[in-house]
Amino acid sequence: MVIREKKTLIILVSAITIVGICAGFKLTQISMAPSPATTTITTTVVPQTAVIPATTTPSVTIPVLTATPDQIPNQITAKEYLVGDITTGKVYIESNSSTTVPVASISKLVNALVATTFLSSTTRITITKEEADLPADGSGIAAGETYTVSELIYPLLLDSSNVAAEALASSSDLGKFLDFMSSYAWEIGMPDAFFGDPSGLSASDQASAKDVFTLAQYLYKYRPDILALTRTKQISVVTTTDHGSHIFASTHPFVSDPRFIGGKTGRTPEAGETMLTILDINGYPTAFIVLGSDIGAREKDTRLLIDKFFTLE
Repeated sequence: MVIREKKTLIILVSAITIVGICAGFKLTQISMAPSPATTTITTTVVPQTAVIPATTTPSVTIPVLTATPDQIPNQITAKEYLVGDITTGKVYIESNSSTTVPVASISKLVNALVATTFLSSTTRITITKEEADLPADGSGIAAGETYTVSELIYPLLLDSSNVAAEALASSSDLGKFLDFMSSYAWEIGMPDAFFGDPSGLSASDQASAKDVFTLAQYLYKYRPDILALTRTKQISVVTTTDHGSHIFASTHPFVSDPRFIGGKTGRTPEAGETMLTILDINGYPTAFIVLGSDIGAREKDTRLLIDKFFTLE
C-alpha cells in the first residue's frame, strides 16, 4: 500500500469517517470481559503497585537522569529509543526518536484500539485457513474455530497472535480497518505512523519512537483497559463447541515485574526487535521504547536504559 501524502490527510480522514459509518461499524466501547455463554477464562494478572493517576502529585523523588547516550554508545543495540514520563510528556533521553521505522507487533496495540472501538464485543469471528496459515505464534488458534471479538483481543496482545490480528481486521472489511488504524493513529497525535498490515508482519507498518510515546500516553490516559489486559500473564480458555482449549500467555519480559503498567513486544526481520514498556518508576509512569534492537536484545536494551539512566533516590 502506498503511503498517502500528508496533504491529503484531512480529506482522507473525513472520507474514512463517512465510509466507516456506511459500513455499519458499531461505535461501541466494548467490555474486555469475554462472553460467559461461550467461554470460561481463568486470568492471572500481575497487580500494579504505586501507579499514580495523572491528576495526583506523588510525594516521591522524580527519577534522576544519570547518563547520556554518548556515555554508552556501544551498549544499546536499538537504533531508535526514547524514555519519557507518560503523564507530563517530559522526554528524559532519546536517540533518533523522530526516525520512522518498522515497528512490528507494536502495531497490534493500534489494532486493539480500532477493534474495541468499532466492533461489537460479541461479534463472532470464524478463523479462515488463510488466517491460520500466517507465520506461527504461540496462540495455537486453528482454522474453523470461532471466537468473539473480546476473546480474540487476548491472543492479539498476549501471544502477539498474527492470526487474531488478521481475523479481527478482516471481520468486516480489511481495507477499511487498515485505513482506520492509520487515521486513528494520526488523530491521536502520531503523524509519522502508517499501517498497511493489521499485525505488523509487513515492513509497511511504520512509526517513530515519538509516535509510540504518544500512543503510550493515549493508552494510559484514555484506554487503561488495554494496558490492564497487557499486564495479564496468561489466561486459560476451555474447549467449547466453537473452539478448542487454549492457554494464551504474555510474551512481554516485564509482565512479572511489579512495576509493569503495560506494553507490547514485536519482532520481524525488517524491524529487528521492538518493545514498549511502561513502568512505575518512583511513582511516575515512565515509557521505555526501543526500536530496531538486535534479535534477542530488546529486554537487555530496556534494562540498560532503566539501570544506566535512572537512579531511584
